[in-house]
Parts: sequence; C-alpha cells; structure tokens
Amino acid sequence: MSKVRIGVLKEAPERKLTVLTPAGVERLKGKADVLVQRNAGGAAGFTKAAYEAAGAKLADTEEELLEGSDIILSYGHRDFRGSYNGQKTFIGIYNFLWEPHKVDLYLQPGINVHSLDLIPRTTLAQSMDVLSSIGSISGYQAVLLAAERSLATVPMITSAGGTLRPARFLIMGAGVAGLQAIATARRLGAVVKAYDVRKASKEEVESLGATFIEVEGATDDRNAGGYATTQTEEYMKRVHERLLEETAAADVIITTARIPGKKAPLLVTKEMVMGMKPGAVVVDLAAATGGNCAFTEPDQVVIKDEVTILGPTAIESSCGYSTSFLLSNNYVAFLEYLLKHQENLAQDPILSATLVVQDGKLVNERLMALKAPAN
Repeated sequence: MSKVRIGVLKEAPERKLTVLTPAGVERLKGKADVLVQRNAGGAAGFTKAAYEAAGAKLADTEEELLEGSDIILSYGHRDFRGSYNGQKTFIGIYNFLWEPHKVDLYLQPGINVHSLDLIPRTTLAQSMDVLSSIGSISGYQAVLLAAERSLATVPMITSAGGTLRPARFLIMGAGVAGLQAIATARRLGAVVKAYDVRKASKEEVESLGATFIEVEGATDDRNAGGYATTQTEEYMKRVHERLLEETAAADVIITTARIPGKKAPLLVTKEMVMGMKPGAVVVDLAAATGGNCAFTEPDQVVIKDEVTILGPTAIESSCGYSTSFLLSNNYVAFLEYLLKHQENLAQDPILSATLVVQDGKLVNERLMALKAPAN
C-alpha cells in the first residue's frame, strides 16, 4: 500500500510563515511522502535545502503540488475551484465561523476539508491547538509593537536627567493572547492591569504579576470552553464606567477579546479613546473580526486625538520562524491523529469537530446553522 502524499502550499506574501517546517517533515517520515511548494518556507527562514535534507520533494507550482498530493496543508484559503483531480483533503485554519460563505470554495465531489480553528479545547487535542499557538505569538508581538509606537519607555529608567516611571499597560481579554501580553509587558517592566469577563481568569492574571479589574455581575462562563460569553446590557454598562477610568490612565491598551462566529465585542469606545492621554497606543488583536476598539480599521494605523490605534490581522507573521515552529507541531500532531483514526471521521470527537466538508458536502453542524437561510 502506497504512503499518503502530503503537500505544503506556499502562503500569500503577507503571511510570512509555513505550516510545516523541515522538522515536521522529519516527524512524518515513514508515515507519509511530503511535497513542498518551492520557497514555501523561505519567508519564515526555512530553506529549500533544509526541506530536501529532511526528505521532502519540491514542487515548482501550485498545480504540480495539487496534482501530486492527497492531503494539502495551508494556513488560509485558496480558490482552486475546478482544478481538483480525484480525492483531496484540505487542512488549514479557515475561520469558517466568521466567513461561512468561503466553504463554497470546496463544495465539489471528492473534497474533504478540516479546519483546525475548530479543534476542541480538550486535553486530548491540546497538542493540535493552533489558536493557542497563534495567540501566544500574537500577545507577545502586540506588546513589542505597542512599545515601539509608544512615546514612553516601558520599564522604569533612572538616569542623570531623572527617573522615568514604568508604562501603564491595560490588557483587555485574558485568554492565551492576553496572558502572553501580560507576561511580556511585565518582563519589560510595565505596570499591568487586565480585564476579562471570565472570572476564572483572575487567578491566572494575578499569577503573572498583573492587577485584575473586577466588575461584579458577569454571566456565568464555566461552560464556555475557555471563550468569552455574551454579557447583559446592564453588566456591560458597569464595565464601561469602570473602564473609562482605566483607559484614561493607560499608556498602552491591548485588546484580545473574540467570540467564535460573532463580531468581536466593543470594549474601547469612542468616548474612551477621546479620554486617553496624548501619545497612548491601542493594539487591537480582534481587528480581523470587527475589532474591540470603535476606531479600529484592519491593517491600518488610525490616529484620533493623538491616540494611535493599530489593527493588525496577521501579527503572528511578523515572528514567522517561531509561529511556523509552533504551527508545524500542531499540524503534525493532527496529521498523525488523522492518519490513525480517519476510518472513524464521523464519530471521533476531534475529527468530527474539525470536519467541515466531506466528499464535497457541507457536514459541519455549526457551519450548517450559520449558512441556513433565515425564516
């Protein structure tokens, strides 16, 4: 029986990373043959020679890679409608819950699709959790980006001219990205406060040396799978009043709050921005799904009343080598699991959760609910 053939596509120029590194190719030896599109890892620091030394073969074009692969790996979407030949399985981070219409790219016979952003957050699937990997790098990079843009130094500095106080950071959202932002800002010497609607995050925030901002009356979030939940209007009004005070004192605000399949919650209002100090910086990591700040524009620098608002949508790409290292481990863990359990797609808790398209038909219940016509 011949080995499964795995192909690795080169990402779009703005996404300087790869989802399978040479080390990942090494891990797949004996389980699969790997074909890599030429220069797929170049922007992330992985050479063609390194891939060949690891056992991969190179494909000059996307067409050659598609033709020679059974499983195709990428970060995002490709529009290959009409160019598939035979059975193909696409694996990527497709974010269908936010863009359900893009599932139409894959609705033709013979096509299977697994979207890894749908990986359940369970112990069994922990090694495959691409969102945690992306969140870790994003939180880290957000602090560096904010520090570069800020008019103030981050740590306390004492010199002949006097003493500079440490910068005040406010982190909104204490998931993986938020916690990494807290840890990074604290390492740089900032005074850090953090807000999250999830009460369970208080202990984690305080363990990193930050102050947790508490507002009473949040909706219970214990069964939310680690994500934020929608809150009542009355509660959000109290949050707004408290955050008006906190945003006015902050030198840097980093927002990270997302709700799967929904527009990102508004946390930094126009009123808050207008009340911030000149030179303050907002880095909005939810820009791709509508933004947590009222003035955020995806991948743009917006300046309002001398406050700088940044909305990067691919910030993890600015640390492409490290992001690729983490994602490659996630993808390989998923591939190993898929190859072992693929005869049980519909019943397996991980494979069924990520399976969006099977033989050209939409089968994911979460996506089917989003695409169903309104009554």
